[in-house]
Amino acid sequence: MIDKETEFLNILQQNTELMMIVEEVSKLNLPHWYIAAGSVFQTVWNAQEGKPLMNEVHDIDLVYFDSHLSADESKIADKALENFLSVKFGYQFDVHNEAQMHLWHGTDRLPYTSCENAIERWIATVHAIGITQTQTGLRYFAPYGLDDIFSRTIRPLVHDDITREMYLAKAKKWQERFQGLTVLPWPDDKH
Repeated sequence: MIDKETEFLNILQQNTELMMIVEEVSKLNLPHWYIAAGSVFQTVWNAQEGKPLMNEVHDIDLVYFDSHLSADESKIADKALENFLSVKFGYQFDVHNEAQMHLWHGTDRLPYTSCENAIERWIATVHAIGITQTQTGLRYFAPYGLDDIFSRTIRPLVHDDITREMYLAKAKKWQERFQGLTVLPWPDDKH
């Protein structure tokens, strides 16, 4: 029996389009980067459904952490990267320097200390996933594990950065595109 980590990495490596993107991003020499969220976990869901591995992937999230760039410099760099990668690969890219994302959301949020800290504070456990290329190969960060991705369980991450409305809106979008998802309620919701 193959373990989930091995299965997860095998599925991702079969996604040739995503691996070409990972390879290209690795050449950009961004500090501490990940391809994250939808394009990663939805690759697994597409594999489970026997569909093309990039089916229903609407955008590619690329995050990096560069505390040396100001908020304005980050916005300019992020837009330039989005344009370059979108033209090169034909997908919409969403690029963000996580060192400055607390300012994008509003000044009442705590700054992220790393990309991993940002990923830990996203909307749902399946959403909190990232892959990167190192000298030893493909590596992933999944602070809440891989079980929810494989079981197609949408579980909220409850913290100050996320609201019930944000979670339900994201879950609804996923349900419109993928079958057989189990959406767990926001903790305060009645069953």
